[in-house]
Amino acid sequence: MSLGVDIDPTTLGQLRAMVRQLQAANSDGTSLAEVVKLARDVQLESGITVDFEATPDLGQPLVVVRVPSEPRQPGASLMALTRREREVAVLIADGLSNKQIARRLRITLGTVKHYVHQILEKTGLPGRVAIATEARASVR
Repeated sequence: MSLGVDIDPTTLGQLRAMVRQLQAANSDGTSLAEVVKLARDVQLESGITVDFEATPDLGQPLVVVRVPSEPRQPGASLMALTRREREVAVLIADGLSNKQIARRLRITLGTVKHYVHQILEKTGLPGRVAIATEARASVR
């Protein structure tokens, strides 16, 4: 049973599993940073859901508060990158693997991995697909 905007059962099951993992990893409680990360990982429309069926599994109902994300300019997160990092982002958007990027730019695979890590850190993007999406948006 849920209140507010419904979330599909599969997503609720995934959220329960994430909360169980956090509980298992932190017997003394889950940190605010971990809760915030979990909230950012869940991409749902705004609203609130109280999952009472999670009580036997988690020891309490699962409350999911969904806040709409702030609208932002497409490609804006790439503006903080260096020229080389933006170049790597564009090659990711072109579908190249790290190995292919290394060959194209005549740099080591380790250096490409470093650039990808830096891009993710600086932009807060979750992965390569998001990098590619941002890079495509910035060249429009």
